[in-house]
Amino acid sequence: MVSIARCGCASSCSCLITAGPGAAVSGNGSSQNPYVVSATGMLDCEAVQDCVGAGFVDGLQYDDDANQFRARISPAPGNNLSQGPNGLFVPTGAATVSVADSACIDLSGNGSGGSPITAAPILNAAAGNLITCTPTGLRAALALATCGLAGDGSAASPLAAKVGAWSYPCAVDTFAGNVYCDSNGTLRSEPRGRADFQQVTETTNFADVAVPAALDTLILTRNVLVTNPDTCREMFLLMEQELDVDFILPAGAGAAYGQDTDEVVYHRNTGSSTETDFHVQTTKVFRLANVAAGGSVNYAFNVTMGRGSAGATYNRVQTFVRAFKFIL
Repeated sequence: MVSIARCGCASSCSCLITAGPGAAVSGNGSSQNPYVVSATGMLDCEAVQDCVGAGFVDGLQYDDDANQFRARISPAPGNNLSQGPNGLFVPTGAATVSVADSACIDLSGNGSGGSPITAAPILNAAAGNLITCTPTGLRAALALATCGLAGDGSAASPLAAKVGAWSYPCAVDTFAGNVYCDSNGTLRSEPRGRADFQQVTETTNFADVAVPAALDTLILTRNVLVTNPDTCREMFLLMEQELDVDFILPAGAGAAYGQDTDEVVYHRNTGSSTETDFHVQTTKVFRLANVAAGGSVNYAFNVTMGRGSAGATYNRVQTFVRAFKFIL
């Protein structure tokens, strides 16, 4: 409470006193009833604590019953922070962390002073792995062979295939072959070109069979199975067939033979005595359609005869079939 003296008053006082925020005024300023200025709305300690404590979040807490502010200690496993006698406290060497390895990094230690966290690379033990851990870091040291590769693997000298110069007038992009990698990691070229040969010779003897008069009469068929020995590429096939027939031709007799429907020999005996075992060997060469990789074709050689007259007969038929195989 504050008493205000009269200010230059005689019988009465002309002072004016008003109350500001948080204050109240009573009395009229006379000696019998002086002005009294009093504080209003004052907060006590409890109210201040409640107001401040309501604003705390993680890390601080307010104990209203004990009227105390405290640090909030997390109950999570592994937390070593505690409230010591003189404040917050972490025991020496007790601040640890848990670690987990990945596929490439091995972590050890718990982060304490006695067991710091360390990391080591996990190196694959499979044959051919070039990565090693050196005092200056990880390194893949390349050991180059003397053939097939150029460069040392550095940025200035990258690895490259060691090749010769293309010395042909045609375009390498159009005419060069390819190289391939086999199951053992060895470079391989395209399949090598190859050639093959197949021959079948057959002779059949007869007991003087009459030569038919009709043209291109089928006498016999030679069948030859021709197989492509290459399982990668088709085969270019040339066929050669030879035919030799022995005729017995009395005087004035005539006879002809053919390869398939192509009559290749006709002979007539214009003499006065019998011609025995007259024969002429003929040859034809032609190309068959290409044979697929590993495929086969059944080749048929038809022997025909005709124009037999005046008792002409035959007693022997000899055939040759040759297959020339080209795989490129």
